[in-house]
Amino acid sequence: MSLYVIDFDIKTSSKDCVKCTACCKRACCAKMREAPDCPKSCPLNDAAMMQLLVLLIEAGGDEPTASSVPAWVTAYWGREDTDWMYQTEPQNACLNEGGKCSWPRGKMLGGCSVINGMMYMRGHAADYDGWAVNGAAGWSWRDVFPYFLKSEDNRNIGSGISPQYHSKGGPLPVQRFRHAPQFAHDVVAAGIELGYPPTSDLNGESITGFTLAQALNDEGSRYSTARAYLRPAARRENLDVLLNAHVTRVLFAQWEKRATGVQYLRDGETKEVKATKEVILSAGTINSPQILLLSGVGPKEALEGLNIPVVHDLPGVGQNLHNHIGVSLDFTLEKEPDNAELNWATAMEYMLSRNGPMSSTGMSQLTGIVNSKLAGAGGRHPDVQFFFGGYYAGCGDETIHEEPDNPDRRHVTIAAIALQPRSRGYLTLRSAEPLDPPILQPNYFLEEHDMNVVMDAARIAFRLANTTILREKYGMTPTPGHGGDCGEVEDGLTDEFLKCLIRYQTAPENHQVGTCKMGPSSDPVAVVDVDLKVHGIEGLRVIDASIMPTVPTGNTAAPTIMVAERGSEFIVTRYQRSKTQQTLASRFGGVSDPSFGNQLTTQNGEGQTDSPDERWKPWEKNWHFGHPWQHKSNSGFQHDEQWHKKHSIPLSNQRYDHNSR
Repeated sequence: MSLYVIDFDIKTSSKDCVKCTACCKRACCAKMREAPDCPKSCPLNDAAMMQLLVLLIEAGGDEPTASSVPAWVTAYWGREDTDWMYQTEPQNACLNEGGKCSWPRGKMLGGCSVINGMMYMRGHAADYDGWAVNGAAGWSWRDVFPYFLKSEDNRNIGSGISPQYHSKGGPLPVQRFRHAPQFAHDVVAAGIELGYPPTSDLNGESITGFTLAQALNDEGSRYSTARAYLRPAARRENLDVLLNAHVTRVLFAQWEKRATGVQYLRDGETKEVKATKEVILSAGTINSPQILLLSGVGPKEALEGLNIPVVHDLPGVGQNLHNHIGVSLDFTLEKEPDNAELNWATAMEYMLSRNGPMSSTGMSQLTGIVNSKLAGAGGRHPDVQFFFGGYYAGCGDETIHEEPDNPDRRHVTIAAIALQPRSRGYLTLRSAEPLDPPILQPNYFLEEHDMNVVMDAARIAFRLANTTILREKYGMTPTPGHGGDCGEVEDGLTDEFLKCLIRYQTAPENHQVGTCKMGPSSDPVAVVDVDLKVHGIEGLRVIDASIMPTVPTGNTAAPTIMVAERGSEFIVTRYQRSKTQQTLASRFGGVSDPSFGNQLTTQNGEGQTDSPDERWKPWEKNWHFGHPWQHKSNSGFQHDEQWHKKHSIPLSNQRYDHNSR
C-alpha cells in the first residue's frame, strides 16, 4: 500500500523568510512557487524548492535485499511482513484450497513489483482502444503507447527486439533473463510444431506464439518500481517516506467534499497529516477502494450499514472487480530427474557473475499467447495465455541445500488462462475496522463464457505437452492423480472432466483490476475520471491498477507502470504550469489544457482526445528524436547509470514524524 500526500503541512522559519525576502523581494518562502522570476542565484530557488513537497506513506517496510534475486520469486509470499495474504470468499473454484483462492499482494515499497514474476507484457492495442471507446477518452493505444516507451530502457533492441516498438533511456531496465533451461526453448519449438509462428517479442509486431519474455531485471537482478523510481529520488529535499504506517482513511474539509489529508496508524498510535494540494491513493486494486470506503466514499447503503459517515455516495467503489482466471495442469517429465537447481555451484555462479539458474525464474519466463476457438474474428485480439512453472533455483526460506541426484522425476506446470474474463465481482468492507481484510468476491466463472475459454485453453495445453519434441525428448505426460476425484486424462478430455478439473485446480492470477474504474461521470460504476480524479471529490486521485476498466490481455505490471507515468504527468502539468511547454502537448502536437496533460476539456468537463491529424504518430520512423526520456541528463529522476548498479540507499533514514511539520 502506498499513498502520496502532496504539499504537506508547509511551514517556513523566519530565517528562511528573511533569505527569501532579500533575494526575491517576497515576504515568505512559501510564495516561491508563485515567483518564477526569482533570480537563479537565490539560495532557495533550486529545483527542490520549486517542486511540490511529497510524503509517501507505505504500510509495509523497505523491499528486502534478497528479493532482488530472481530465483527467489515466491520467497516473500505468505509472510505477514511482506504479503497482505488476501483470500477470496468461498468460490465454486479453488476447491483444492477449500474454495478460497489465495491472492498474494506485496506489502512493502515497490508493492507487487517486489514479489511478481517480473514479466514485461503490455497487452494489446485493442485493450486500450476498448477503454477509450467505452468512456475513457484519451486512453487509446495511441495515447498510452508513449508512456510505455517513456519508462523503458530496453537492453535487447537489435536482438529480436525492434526499436519501432521499444525505447532506451527510461528508468526500467527490460531484458531477457541471462539463463533459461533448455526445456523452455523446446516448448517454444513445440509451439511451432502446433502451428504457432515463432516470435521473439509479443510486445512487438507479433501478437501470438510462444516466447521467452523480457522481464524487469538488470543483468540478473530484479528491478522493482521502488528501485527504478523511488531510490533515485531518495535524497530529494521535497520527498519524505514514512514506512510501516497503515493509512486508515482520507480526511476531508468539514463543509466541502475536498481531501485535506489522511489518517494513519503507526506503532499503535493514530496520527494525521494534512495536504495542501492533493491526496493520491496508489494502494492497489484491493486497498485503494478499501481506503475510500473507510473514508466515507462509496455506495451509500454499504457505508450506512457499517455506521460510516457518508462523504460522497459513489456506487462504483469496489465494483467491477475482475481477474485473469484459468486452470493449473501438472505434468511429469519421465526422462528428467528432479535434481535441485539450487546448489553451491549455481549459488557461486550467481554471486560471482549474476548468471546461472539463480539469475532467472526458471520456466516462469516462458509464456505463450494464442487464440481460443471463442476468440474474436480475425485473431487480432488473442484471449488465452499460458504460464509455466518448474526448474526453479530457489526455496522459500532462502537457504541452500546440497542434495544428491533425486530418483524422483521432475514436474512442470502449465497454467492455461482466459485473458478476457467476463465475470465481474466486487469488494466491500467486512467491518469498519481498518485492519480487517475486505470481502473479496470475484464471482469466478459466473459467466459460462469464461469456463468455455479455459476448457479450450486446457485442451491446447494438453496438445502442447503431447508434441513430438516434448513427448520423445522428455517423456512429458500428465501427472497421475492430479485430477483428484475428477478422473484421469486417459479417460478423455470431456467437458465434464475439464470443468471439474478447472474448479478443483483453479489458477487465479494476481492480475486484479477494476475496483476504482476509470470513466465518465455518466457511468454508474466509474470512480475516477480520465485524469484519475475521484468523481465528486476535490484533491483526491487514484493511480494504480484499480482504475483499469478492463484487464489487459497479459501481465499487468507494465500497464500499471504506464498508468503511473500518465498520472504523474497529470499532476506535474497541473501544479507546475510554468513547465507546461515541455509536456506531452508540445512534444507530440495538438493543443492541450495544461491542467490535463494531452487532454482537451469540454464544457461538461469530460476528456476529449486531440485531433488525429495533429497527434504524434508513434509509427513514424523518427519518433524517438527529441524525446526527453532518451537522454538521462533530462530525466526528472536524476537518473544515472550508477542507480542501475547501486540501489541500496536505505529509506529508513528519511524523516518520519510529520506531526511536527
